[in-house]
Amino acid sequence: MTIEALTIGRVGVDLYPEQSGVPLAGVSTFAKSLGGTATNVAVAAARLGHATAVLTKVGPDGFGDYVRQALDGFGVSPSYVGTSPELQTPVVFCELNPPADPPLLFYRSPVAPDLTLTEADVPWDVVESVPLLWVTGTGVSVEPARSTQLAMLEHRGRPAPGRWTVLDLDWRLMFWPSPEDARREYELMLEHVNVVVGNRSEVEVAVSSPST
Repeated sequence: MTIEALTIGRVGVDLYPEQSGVPLAGVSTFAKSLGGTATNVAVAAARLGHATAVLTKVGPDGFGDYVRQALDGFGVSPSYVGTSPELQTPVVFCELNPPADPPLLFYRSPVAPDLTLTEADVPWDVVESVPLLWVTGTGVSVEPARSTQLAMLEHRGRPAPGRWTVLDLDWRLMFWPSPEDARREYELMLEHVNVVVGNRSEVEVAVSSPST
């Protein structure tokens, strides 16, 4: 299978309350689903009929097994999902309170496996040739993933006609020491991409001014 879209970065298991409008302390049951920005993009592209894969890592646990099984079930190749032996697959709890703007509680300590990607984990031939390469701001929040993702962008070079390199700003305050730190890393990636994806608050962090 020739990969048409390779996404890189955040993966996890989302646990959503089955009781809406209730604080987490009062929730009695949760529904499990696949999550993570890069993962969601790969699943969406697969649903549109494209051959996709995610470059990421999970822990050596049942949730890691679930991630691979769920990806395969959605038609996303799990070939580039590695394992960090000493870490656990991230879990995210969503509090549907308020339902319209639910807060997220991330369990990614001491570090998420997807942030331990090294150059040895990278399928360099795919990075160079894939029509769509999708990277995230979260992927450069800490080392070694920071240097690894930047090396992938440098290896790919400026996108040729018909190829796309996308930066999903994926701003999450809890992943960064400050917005200024995130902005510095965003700036290093901007010269290597031809599409940037972000909401108003994410763009404001990236360029230090509100979007219009």
